[in-house]
Amino acid sequence: MSRSRSDVVTVVLGCILLVAVFTPLGARAQLVKPEKVVHITTALPQSGFVAGATFQAAVVVDILDGYHLNAHGVKDPTLIPTDLELPEEGPVTWPFVRYPEDRAAPGVPVQGLVGEQYQGRIVIRLVGRLPADAAPGPLKVAMKLHYQACTDLVCLIPFGKELELEIPVVAAGTRVEPRHPEIFGQRPVPPEPFDATGRDGPQPGTGG
Repeated sequence: MSRSRSDVVTVVLGCILLVAVFTPLGARAQLVKPEKVVHITTALPQSGFVAGATFQAAVVVDILDGYHLNAHGVKDPTLIPTDLELPEEGPVTWPFVRYPEDRAAPGVPVQGLVGEQYQGRIVIRLVGRLPADAAPGPLKVAMKLHYQACTDLVCLIPFGKELELEIPVVAAGTRVEPRHPEIFGQRPVPPEPFDATGRDGPQPGTGG
C-alpha cells in the first residue's frame, strides 16, 4: 500500500504539535535543529569512471548521539521513513538502491509510537549508470535525504537535507585509483545482473 509523503507529513505534523505541548520544557530546550542531527557524506569506490560505466556509490549518514532516524522500512504509517530522493530525470540512471535494513532495530516507544530505527552510522548503497556520451569532467547529481529524527522522548519535525554527488568522468585508458575500501571492499566490482526495480537485489560491496 503506497502513501503520499505530503499526507503522512500532515499527520505527523499534527502529532508533533501535540508532542511539543506535553514534552517537558527541559527536554525541548536540549533539542537541536533537524538539519544538525545528521552529517551526510558521499563516497565512490574509485577516482574516475568512463562514459557508459556502471558504478557503485554510497551515501554515508552519521547520526548524532542520543538521536535515531526512522528506518526506511518503518511499518507505522505515522512515522516518516528515511528516504533518499534521486532525480527522476537526468544523465545518470539508478537501477539499484539498498537501505541498511540489517542495521534497523526496534526502538523504545516515543510518545506511544514505536518503529524500526537507525542509530550511529548507516550506509545507503546505490548503483548508477553513466550515459554513453558523458564528456570527461565532473558530473554533479543533486539528491535529498528525507528523514525524521527522534530522541527517546520526542520526534523532531521531518526534514529534507540536500546533498550532491560528484562523479568524475574520465577518458578511456585513464588510470584510476581505488577509494574508500572501508565501504566498498578492496576490489569493488559492480554487481550483475541489476534489479531494475531498484529495491531488492544483492547488496554491492561490504560493510555498512
